[in-house]
Amino acid sequence: MTALLDPPLTAPSALDLSPLTTAHTLLVALDFDGVIAPLQDDPAASRPLPRSAEAVAQLAALPNTPVGYISGRSMEVLQDLSAAPDSVLFIGSHGLETDFSALPADPAAVETPAAGAPGWSTPLTAAEAALLDELDAGFRSIAAGTPAQGHGELRIEPKPLGRTAHTRGVSENRADYFHAELAVLAARLTGLRSFAGHAMTEFAVRMETKGDGLARMIAATQADAVLFLGDDTTDEDAFAHLNERTDLVGLGVKVGDQATAAPHRIAGPEAVADLLTRLVAERRAALGRDRDLGDGV
Repeated sequence: MTALLDPPLTAPSALDLSPLTTAHTLLVALDFDGVIAPLQDDPAASRPLPRSAEAVAQLAALPNTPVGYISGRSMEVLQDLSAAPDSVLFIGSHGLETDFSALPADPAAVETPAAGAPGWSTPLTAAEAALLDELDAGFRSIAAGTPAQGHGELRIEPKPLGRTAHTRGVSENRADYFHAELAVLAARLTGLRSFAGHAMTEFAVRMETKGDGLARMIAATQADAVLFLGDDTTDEDAFAHLNERTDLVGLGVKVGDQATAAPHRIAGPEAVADLLTRLVAERRAALGRDRDLGDGV
C-alpha cells in the first residue's frame, strides 16, 4: 500500500537536509499531534516523544535556529502539553492564536500583535460570541441524539475563537452519526469556518489557516530556510504556502499516509524523532564549520 503513496514513503536518513543545515536562519516549524506526539484517543493524553522533545530543545538552543509549533490546539493547551523551552514560538487554533514573545524585541524582526486580548489579534466581537453560542447549542443537540448502541461520546475542545469536535475512539456507528450531524451543523452556520481532520471537525469564527500562521512565523523570524512537518489535512495550507515561497529554501514533510501537497513523506512520530535528531547533529556541525571559517552565524 505504501508503494502507491504520492510522494512515496522516505526514510529520514534519505532526505537531503544540507540546504537547511547551511542556511543563515533556519526555522523549524512543527505540528504537534501526530508529529511530535503520537495521536491519542483522548487529546488530553498527548505527550511529546522524549527523543523529539530533546531534539526540539537542542535545535532551539542553536544560533539562528528558531523553532515553532503550529497546531490546532489552543495556545494555552499547546504550551502546556508541548512542555517546550521558553525560546519556542507558537501558533495555535489553526493559525488564529500567535505567541512570538520569545523573539528578541527588534521591531524589524518581530511582528507586534494588535491591541487586544493576549494570544490572538483581537478579542471576540459580539457577533462572533453569538455564533459560538449557537455552535455550542448545536453540539448539545447532537449529543442529545447520540445512538443508544455503541460507545464513546462527542468530545468538544473549547478554544478562544472556536471549537473542535473530537470523535477518536468512538464506535463506528456513533462516529458516522456525529460526522453526519456535524456536517449539517457546519452547513447551517455559514458564518463559521469549518473543516475536518483526523477524527475531528474544527469550527472557527475567523478564516485564518496554518498557512497564514506559517507565513507570520517566517516573517517574524526572517528565516531564509524552513522545515515544516505536519500530518493532518489542516497542515495542507502550510505545505501549500511553503511550496509557493520562491524566496527561501523550503522543505515540507508529510508525516503519515494522508494525501498531501508536501514533496516528501515519512512514516510517523518515531521517524520524526529520527529526522529531528539528525537535523540537530548536522545543523550543529554546519554552524561549527561556519565559525571555524570565520564567517559568523
